[in-house]
Amino acid sequence: MIVGTLVVFAFLFVGIIAWSAYPWSIGESTAEFEVHHIDPEVMVDMEDRPSVVKVLTWNIGYLYGQGSEGPGYEHRGKEYYEEKLKEFAQQIKDWNPDVICLQEVDFESSRSGDLNQAQYLAAKAGYPYVAEAVSWDANYIPFPYWPLKNNFGRVKSGGAILSKYPLKNHSVTLLEKPQSQPWWYNLFYLHRYFQTVTIELDEKEYKIVNLHLEAFDKIDRLKQVGQLVDKVKREGIDFVAGDFNMLPASATKRSKFYNEDDYENDASYEGMQVSKLSEVVPDDIYAKDEKTYFTFPAWAPDRRLDYIFYKPGLKMMRAEVLSSALSDHLPLRATFQIGSPKFNPYSQ
Repeated sequence: MIVGTLVVFAFLFVGIIAWSAYPWSIGESTAEFEVHHIDPEVMVDMEDRPSVVKVLTWNIGYLYGQGSEGPGYEHRGKEYYEEKLKEFAQQIKDWNPDVICLQEVDFESSRSGDLNQAQYLAAKAGYPYVAEAVSWDANYIPFPYWPLKNNFGRVKSGGAILSKYPLKNHSVTLLEKPQSQPWWYNLFYLHRYFQTVTIELDEKEYKIVNLHLEAFDKIDRLKQVGQLVDKVKREGIDFVAGDFNMLPASATKRSKFYNEDDYENDASYEGMQVSKLSEVVPDDIYAKDEKTYFTFPAWAPDRRLDYIFYKPGLKMMRAEVLSSALSDHLPLRATFQIGSPKFNPYSQ
């Protein structure tokens, strides 16, 4: 009797785990996906022959704000996230980027009111082209662990690229989860990823990678940087933007952060130098004024985790970290000249 009961409970437990973690993705995979073409609620401000392109990268933390990582987290309803998305759309209108690379975007997840945050934002802010990269897909995430009412539940999340201009050749590479973690933990853990798309600007095409690299395993992150470098060399990538979860080489503080993150002996930034891509905030510029370029945490920035790299030959005009309280990260925007100026720079 006791043995039978234990067997039943064992089967139930395994069944619950299997259902919750479905589709049980752990290893690496690459697939092609369609680009969504939507009708925005507002007219998009775009040029027939743009002379500059503004690229913005932002880990939005599904718009929860402080506490999104777990400690202090409490479940919030759909109305909260709708209001945040409206604020987000207004900020995007003010900043007016041409291409937006987002990380930690929810696509109809229970924790954020079952809203597709990428498409909602695109419609409100005026971006007709949306590419979505689902990197975390599970029926039920039991985190934060207690009380149960605060569990994330159904999660479908990842990266998104929003653009004023046409997108094509969209593919997503889900990277292998850290081998240092138990297999059962990895069943519920998110994939890190490379999201690649081609942007059509006038008669030119540019390849851009939106990414989110490993945060808690230095060896795994360095491996992912190596994979990225190979991709850049093989495919001729023009822009790479996203949350790299690494510090610049000249960062003066590398450990003893409030959340116990440790970047000592992490060679990820140096690994990116092999790509021969330039960075919008070169390390020598960063070293002169670190605080100006900190992007995390938004409420008390003490490090830089977010970057935009670009192909040599492109002319970078300006880079800046923008102010916002919507996420636990701050956004980074860079402006590039891609055509002849629309005015005579030598005129009075």
